[in-house]
Amino acid sequence: MLKEQNNEIQSPQVLKENEKTVLSILYSLTKEEKKLQKEKNQLLDLEETLKKRIINEIQTKETKIKNLQMEIPELKQRLKDLAKTLKIPVVKKIVEIPTDN
Repeated sequence: MLKEQNNEIQSPQVLKENEKTVLSILYSLTKEEKKLQKEKNQLLDLEETLKKRIINEIQTKETKIKNLQMEIPELKQRLKDLAKTLKIPVVKKIVEIPTDN
């Protein structure tokens, strides 16, 4: 079977070689696409893992803050009671520790 292309007649052998080239290109592109899709999926999985870790860190810090907010008044009351027992003046303000802000 002969095919005309650009006013040239291609032999069956040339057609077969062109077919092989086209199939080879398709195979290479498919392989590259799968590789890139796999990388994308891995990156998306990593992103999800990191987001979950961030949410967990936020929840942990919120819990710690709530616990501290409850502990501080209790501690202040105990200090006040101890100072009263010892009949010493209660320090109204505890020395503030500088922060890195």
